[in-house]
This record gives sequence, structure tokens and C-alpha cells, in this order.
Amino acid sequence: MTSADDLAHSLTTFFRDHLPLRRGASRHTILAYRDALKLFLRFAAARTGRSVPDLRVTDLDVETALAFLDALETARHNAIATRNHRRTALQAFFRYLGSVAPHYLDHCRRILTIPVKRAPQRVVEYLERAEMESLLARLDRRTPRGRRDYALLAFLYNSGARVQEAVDLCVSALQLERPYQVRLFGKGRKERVCPLWPETAELLRALVAERGIARDPTAPLFVSAQGQPLTRYGVRHIVSRAVAGAATAQPSLARKRVHPHTLRHSCAVHLLQSGVELNLIRSWLGHVNLETTQRYAE
Repeated sequence: MTSADDLAHSLTTFFRDHLPLRRGASRHTILAYRDALKLFLRFAAARTGRSVPDLRVTDLDVETALAFLDALETARHNAIATRNHRRTALQAFFRYLGSVAPHYLDHCRRILTIPVKRAPQRVVEYLERAEMESLLARLDRRTPRGRRDYALLAFLYNSGARVQEAVDLCVSALQLERPYQVRLFGKGRKERVCPLWPETAELLRALVAERGIARDPTAPLFVSAQGQPLTRYGVRHIVSRAVAGAATAQPSLARKRVHPHTLRHSCAVHLLQSGVELNLIRSWLGHVNLETTQRYAE
């Protein structure tokens, strides 16, 4: 088997078997890794003068990987965070390659030594309580869309859920009798249970009843007017629309960059302000490291 065959075979088994079956990676993670490796292969092909099918493992060396990561910032104008996400995808593949093809282990180890690039720490943007209240108050709950939007934003604020966790939510993940809680699947399909406030549980109970899905455990909770599960971009649009509607009554909203993750930040900051212990907030948000949660206290 040639080096090019090794590469093709390893890429196939990485995406077909390793990520979904052994790692239990989410569809979102698999697509992100696919995009990163697709860009890397195209970059390496242009750099070596080979076609992508003719690339060999040895063409994908540490110098090429570093040049690719630099080009993401300089040529594609990606943020440092995006560069680091692409690096994670490359290293996941080369870690796998080293485990199934030990004769490439030294080659793979060189790529695994590429460090994370440090970025300036961004100030955490969150909504003040009055801004959050205004955001919800301006939604028209007389319409099905308004009731859905209100329940969605209240849920994001209560749970601190990532937007992908919210759009993946189905009826079976909800416990709407005491103790009120929701089961969320975060990064790497890690499961956590998050408490729901009584008001949020009542909103979700009403939404389930309105849609008639109480007996369908696999039914997605938040759907479009066409009955399809909301996408991350759909949720972003709902948040933007809510901000635009509330900005007249609460002008400070117009001066902030508000997106779904802002509600996650708002949840964390308001819990901290209420005296909730930092380690409990870490569990609430599904952070692996307490360091990540610590930034809300700084």
C-alpha cells in the first residue's frame, strides 16, 4: 500500500468509524473536522503541486500544517479561535493516524506538538437583568411564533445551553414535573442535567401541549413555522429580531452585540451575582475546566 493509499484509507476510516462510532462525535463536530481537513488537503495540494488524490502522508508535514494555520489568518482572515479549532481537527486526525499506522508515529507526533495560539481575552458580553427582561417582554405571546420565541429565549437564559444543544432538544430530554430539569448533550456528546426554574418549566409544558407532542419523545421541541427543527442560524435570527424589537424600550440593547451565546453568558453572570458557587456554575454550563468558568468572576 502506498503512502497515498494510507492517507485515503485513514481519512475514510477516521470519518466513517472513528469519529461517529468510537468517539461518539456529534454531527456538528464531524462536519467541522471535515471542513478543516478539506481546506488542509487543498492547501497541501497547492503547496506541493500534486492533486488531492495523489497527496501522501509525508506531504502533510508539520511545516505544511503551520503554513496552513498561518494562511487561515493572513489569507482567509479567520480569527485566532477559528485557527485553533482547525488545529484541533488536524491533530485529532493525526492522533488517530499514529494509532492505526505506527510507522507514521514520529511524523504525527511533530504535528501534535503544534501549540494553541493565545488570543487576547475578550470581555464577556452579557445582558443586564433589565435588558433580559425587556428582551422577553417585547415578544408578542398572542401568536404561536411569539410563544415559541419567548419559550426559546427563556430556556436559553435559564439553562445557559449552547445553541446546538437547544436545537437538538427533544421532548424526552425534559422533566417537567418536580424536580424540573433538562438533559443536555454538549461538546463531545457529554451529558449533563440542568435545573429548570418553575417559570421555564411552565413555558415548556405549555409549548409541548400547544404542539401536541407530549406523547412523542423524539419530537424536536423548537421548530420552524414549517415544523422543521430550528437551525443555529434560525435561533440567531430569532435573537436578532427580539433585540431589534426591544431596543426602542431598552436603547442599551442596540449598543451591544447580542447573539444566542450572549444569553449563555448572561445566565452565568447572573448566577454568579446571585451567589451561586463557581463550581456549580461550571456544571450548569457543562464546562470541562473550572478555568473556563473563572472568567465570569474576573
